[in-house]
Amino acid sequence: MVGLKFEDLKSWKRLACVFAVFGGVQFIILTFIAMIFYPDGYSFANNYLSHLGTTKTVESGAPNTIPRVLFVIACVVAGAVLVPFWVVITTLFVESSLMKYISIFGSILGVISSPFLMALGIFAGDTDIYLHSITTKLFFLLFAVAILIYSIAILLNSEYQNIYSIVGIAFSIIIILYIFRYFILFRVIMQKIIVYGFILWALLQVTKIWKEVGP
Repeated sequence: MVGLKFEDLKSWKRLACVFAVFGGVQFIILTFIAMIFYPDGYSFANNYLSHLGTTKTVESGAPNTIPRVLFVIACVVAGAVLVPFWVVITTLFVESSLMKYISIFGSILGVISSPFLMALGIFAGDTDIYLHSITTKLFFLLFAVAILIYSIAILLNSEYQNIYSIVGIAFSIIIILYIFRYFILFRVIMQKIIVYGFILWALLQVTKIWKEVGP
């Protein structure tokens, strides 16, 4: 996407790539700013990302207005702009009917995960703990399974190196184990690795789409 031109934005495929990149970047920037404004001092090793979206801080109960607003915006925007990404990525997997159907199934799960990403930001972890918890788990699970399915499609795609598939499968398994609480220690750090891993995975696919799909 280096050297982005206005003509690129006339292509819905490349526009979807731009949206996806914007979604990932704005999430990182807004959550980072939210950490700065977290009233009790945000600890990268001890505070979950969802603590940014609570109405009050988990430590002292101080009002958490600015971080919450930023966290909600970050989640809602990211969830919205991922939808066209899941649509356009299917255009890379058309070598065979099997590959096409696998990618479509993966994208369906990816699209379904987006509303849950928006919802986990909207439902605060302190006032709507059940809804926040269930939407978070569903987002993580659906996104992880979508990556797993796409990893299978990548194995069948001669345009991809197998390392993309291997990394994707390993990452998906780690996420699923995390969801079902097999990682007891370092869960806060693991959560951030997974979230930033989601963004990195999507950006890697965007790079491939940008090169292969064209206008």
